[in-house]
Amino acid sequence: MRRDVTPLPRPGIPSVPNADDGAIALVPVSSRVAELLAPSRTVPRYGEHGFDGVSEFWEMPAIAAADLPDLRRQLRLVESAMTPVEPGRLLARVLALLAQYRDSGLPAEVEQAIAEDFLDDLGQFPAWAVDEACRQWRRHPVKFRFKPLPGDLRLLCTEIVGRLPTMVTRLKKMIGSVQGGSESTRSRADDIRSRVVALANARRMP
Repeated sequence: MRRDVTPLPRPGIPSVPNADDGAIALVPVSSRVAELLAPSRTVPRYGEHGFDGVSEFWEMPAIAAADLPDLRRQLRLVESAMTPVEPGRLLARVLALLAQYRDSGLPAEVEQAIAEDFLDDLGQFPAWAVDEACRQWRRHPVKFRFKPLPGDLRLLCTEIVGRLPTMVTRLKKMIGSVQGGSESTRSRADDIRSRVVALANARRMP
């Protein structure tokens, strides 16, 4: 039986900000989907400074063909919420934040390289997560004084999207377990049928 161990966001950090796409994607489309996505158990996690959150243990449950429509619908919602931000919008948002800390006299090629670093590190995240990361940095009581590095905003984006990547992984595994089983069954049936036909044809040969 497959098992995933997934660290959860730290307490106090919202899994998803006030964004329609993310909020909708986190709401199970049915009680059955909620049951299938639920962890088998959770355990506390400790680091150098004490409690560091909790981790989920999830074992893939038995999935019936009747579960597929709701699972596929949930997957569409989550994948839509996780659609990567358009590069132009990402750079506009990040550069607007960096402009408040802009260093004068940077060569154009250096500014281009900095923009490419942010695009490389943040390009996988949805627009609402990037917007929220920039908002949190601007309003943080300490961090707002310092120019963010790509890794700073990437860490915030990871915390903001929270459980959505985990949901995508689990939904795909569950959907694949049914589809793969069906394809395997059809493949075995086709193989048996082909052998029967070949044997019948061989017996009819003089």
